[in-house]
Amino acid sequence: MTRARDLVTAIGLVLSACSAVPGSGPRTSEIERASPSYALVDVNPATASIVSGFVAAERKEAPIHLPAGRTVGLVGAGDLLKVAIWEPNANGTSLTADKSGIETTTRIGTDGSIGLPYVGRVHAAGHTPAQIERDIAVRLANQSPGAQVVVLVIDDVTNNVIVQGDVAKPGRYPVVPNSSGLLDILAMAGGPHTPDRQTQVRITRGDSSVTRTLTHLVNTRAMEMDLAPGDRILVQPRLSYFYAFGAVNRPGEQPYDADDISLAHTLARIQGLADSRADPAAVFIYRHQNAGLTRQLTAGQAVNSVIYRLNLRDPGGFFVSQQFPVLPDDLIYVSEAPIAEAAKVFQLLTGISAVGAIPRNMGANY
Repeated sequence: MTRARDLVTAIGLVLSACSAVPGSGPRTSEIERASPSYALVDVNPATASIVSGFVAAERKEAPIHLPAGRTVGLVGAGDLLKVAIWEPNANGTSLTADKSGIETTTRIGTDGSIGLPYVGRVHAAGHTPAQIERDIAVRLANQSPGAQVVVLVIDDVTNNVIVQGDVAKPGRYPVVPNSSGLLDILAMAGGPHTPDRQTQVRITRGDSSVTRTLTHLVNTRAMEMDLAPGDRILVQPRLSYFYAFGAVNRPGEQPYDADDISLAHTLARIQGLADSRADPAAVFIYRHQNAGLTRQLTAGQAVNSVIYRLNLRDPGGFFVSQQFPVLPDDLIYVSEAPIAEAAKVFQLLTGISAVGAIPRNMGANY
């Protein structure tokens, strides 16, 4: 009788001491307590389907709409032009003494014009080289009928796009009709340093911009039409993470480096649950989400903070984990099993290794 009383007393001491045992987070019982600030939702095939559908709808990218861009082929301020003028005729006369004509290089000024001998100031910005040739020929018509004019663009700073950010060769790249889609320009820039699924591309035209992952742009070929002169392309890595805590084998910050990551994928990333400490029935996902979705899942509780619970003791739990999407900034927490806390107390009291001294389940149904 005395031994039984002592055993009961010892068990009582162990259980009462559990509340003071160090741990990595809240117990399952503490999470289960009702709180007006968050909702607790069990992950099952029905809830996983609802959440997956909601996330897919939110992730669906709208078609890319940018305002009309500048016309390709027009020169602008800063462009360097080479202008050649000559007047071939039967007598060999010309506008210059050496009979070779006039050849000059001039840069378009901020006022959009160029200055030429015998011609004066000619407006060039917003015109094609062919239009400038005709304008110069008209100016020369009185003094030199039949003058021949050629205008070449030596340094084109107008018909370029600018590629910046995480690419091998940032800089200006020419817009060539029928061969200057977004992927062509990125290829010219050496491509991004990060994998496609971790790369975001922002295209800015005037005051408008759109941002998409490179994977989306490759799959949809959404920007395969020509870019417009003056477009800016910013390539940057997508710095998104999810976090793992508690009784897992690889806790900490984990990169969210795919377009879609399921809970099964996440559990594999963190190398599964720590089988000597984890409660498989208490896998929690902390998330801030749309209050309307929470109301749909809880039949009325409209809060933005939700804790999803997955029971991996259920044989179908792993199938459900393949359906349930994990989002950037989600926090994955696995609670410790009650027997693991008892083992800690036993070790503190006896100095004997918890693993060696305490059976794995002691008959507890956790």
